[in-house]
Amino acid sequence: MHDKTGFYRHKRRKMKRTFIIGCLAVVFLDQVTKYIIRSSMEIFSSIAVIKDVFKITYIENNGIAFGLMGGSDNPVKKWFLIAVVLFAIVMITVYWIVNMKDSFLFNLSCGFIVGGAIGNLIDRILRGSVTDFIEIGYKDLTWPVFNMADTFVTIGIFLFAVYFLFFESKKDASHPV
Repeated sequence: MHDKTGFYRHKRRKMKRTFIIGCLAVVFLDQVTKYIIRSSMEIFSSIAVIKDVFKITYIENNGIAFGLMGGSDNPVKKWFLIAVVLFAIVMITVYWIVNMKDSFLFNLSCGFIVGGAIGNLIDRILRGSVTDFIEIGYKDLTWPVFNMADTFVTIGIFLFAVYFLFFESKKDASHPV
């Protein structure tokens, strides 16, 4: 008789490893890039990488995504935003634990989302604002400035959607209730 518990324990470790490595890699990359920007650029300065399309522009965002709710240094707002992000991190992590799947894509997407949220949370707690520096668009028509944490949250959400649209839905279709 085979030891199925050892097999499943190994699979769960592999799933956890994918989530944790994805999460930690995002936090590391996010914090290193923000440190480089803060230590080598002046606030509001900009470096054209691809003329009229891509710039490195250093800003501090004390609002939420895309600068919404920005513009004031109200400490109540700061702690409210920290609480909201902490709640989101806990909820996504609990969702991942409860619904852990034997899918690299699912586990990595959840790790990316949580890692991005943690990266911006670190800034908000330590600095009271989030360092943003990636500016894309064309000439004066640009997307709001963002960072690596935002990028990986977006990639994570995209991968999560791909998993559920193209992989999970096929599993459900092959196992009718």
